[in-house]
Amino acid sequence: MVLLAAFALLSIGFSFLCSVLEAALLSLTPSYIAQLKEQRPKLHDSLSRLKANIDRPLAAILTLNTIAHTVGATGVGAQVSVLFGETYIAVASALMTLLILVLSEIIPKTIGATYWRGLAPLLPPLLRVMIVVLAPFLWLSELITNRIGKSEHDVDMRGEIKALARIGLEEKALDSDETRTIVNILNLHEISVKSVMTPRTVCETVAPMLTVGEFDQRYGKTQFTRFPVMDADEQALGYVHKADTYHADDAQTMKALMHPVEVLQEADNVEQVFTSMLKDHNHMRVVYDDHGTWVGLITLEDVIETILGQDIVDETDNVQNLRKYAKQRWLKRIKRDESARSQR
Repeated sequence: MVLLAAFALLSIGFSFLCSVLEAALLSLTPSYIAQLKEQRPKLHDSLSRLKANIDRPLAAILTLNTIAHTVGATGVGAQVSVLFGETYIAVASALMTLLILVLSEIIPKTIGATYWRGLAPLLPPLLRVMIVVLAPFLWLSELITNRIGKSEHDVDMRGEIKALARIGLEEKALDSDETRTIVNILNLHEISVKSVMTPRTVCETVAPMLTVGEFDQRYGKTQFTRFPVMDADEQALGYVHKADTYHADDAQTMKALMHPVEVLQEADNVEQVFTSMLKDHNHMRVVYDDHGTWVGLITLEDVIETILGQDIVDETDNVQNLRKYAKQRWLKRIKRDESARSQR
């Protein structure tokens, strides 16, 4: 009877330990391990090594678990046969299966998945011992798996981070603005300049020979602060900031005050533009289409609005959405032209 209890307890006990370790190991997140780098560097290094070659500790856990189940079931069956006869082997097998399912699978895996942070410091020493003791089995396992080969899977980190952000919103760890910002930042490389630029129909440009005095009369009260300097062929020569005109002589021209400006294609993505703007500290780009026609401007404000998912409006803005305003002006112009043609 003692041997029967010993086989059952040892089988369930070792299996319980394996299930807890497996659940805790698989629950470790890269972000948690990264946090440990400064707080607990030794634990960080140990867990990083385990996660870097996770197949090895998992193989050790599964090997010990299989041995525990097999030896335990065999020992229990043999002892039941000796003590009670072969008639009760089926009953003992059913009871052992139920105990293993509940006590060494469901309960311990729930514990490991729930309390993995507290169990994390125990993983390296316990798994190291298991790996050393079971080294021959692991060698054989790796020999077989290496022969079969491992499939390569591309990890979509962007997709996973966006999914985590949405989960954070559902669990109220993030608010809607934070989630939208995270997702929009990760989508910048998929968004074209054309979709977020300010169309030329609502842009103001200046000629290179326009004087400061003339500029002040025309644009002194406008809401815009940066003005592209365009020649007669609509080629961007630079841009003028309204602040540059405040202390300039009225006779000075825009050409004398202008700063260099970059040009780009409307098919370029917003991520590239954002990176280049931060690098050269120039907050404006002039946008051209594939035919070399000037189609609009993109500013740092346009990029920030794309990231935030909402328009940035201050007390001087009379129009909240310039792209929508541009479309309205375009539709009005078409109606006006059609009306003029019908009256002829």
